[in-house]
Amino acid sequence: MRRLTDRLDPWWRARTVREKRLLAVMLVLLAGVLFWLAVIRPMLDWREQAAADRADAEAERAWVQTGLRLTAPGAAARPVIDSEGFEALVLRAADGAGLQVTTGLDPEGRLAFRIADASSAALFGWMFALERDYGITVVSVGVIENTDATLQVEGVLSRQP
Repeated sequence: MRRLTDRLDPWWRARTVREKRLLAVMLVLLAGVLFWLAVIRPMLDWREQAAADRADAEAERAWVQTGLRLTAPGAAARPVIDSEGFEALVLRAADGAGLQVTTGLDPEGRLAFRIADASSAALFGWMFALERDYGITVVSVGVIENTDATLQVEGVLSRQP
């Protein structure tokens, strides 16, 4: 190391003040780029991967919870839905999934729903549970992603015969 500094010292002293400043700026920029490549970029990649892993885990959790409800002792194969209880059943299932659903009728007289913000795991878990547990089919669905990565959903539900 001493030999390196012995060689660099005369070279550095031979530089003008302007060259020394330019070299110092270059070294600072080089250190910044290396810091970006060695620290910041891997951290951003890890964060993105963690978000994807979390979404996968939420979807799997919703799937497992639905399976547990189906296999729970005393769980009915498929409850009978009377015409007055259809909307109430949909709203109760949505509340159980943590969703705030607004319902109404579409032009064909079927039950329409709207959700302002929902996570994809909760939404698709709820729709799966409606079909699996109660025989309620999602006839149509429109999904728009909000700026906060939640979903805005409009759709129509129908009972299977």
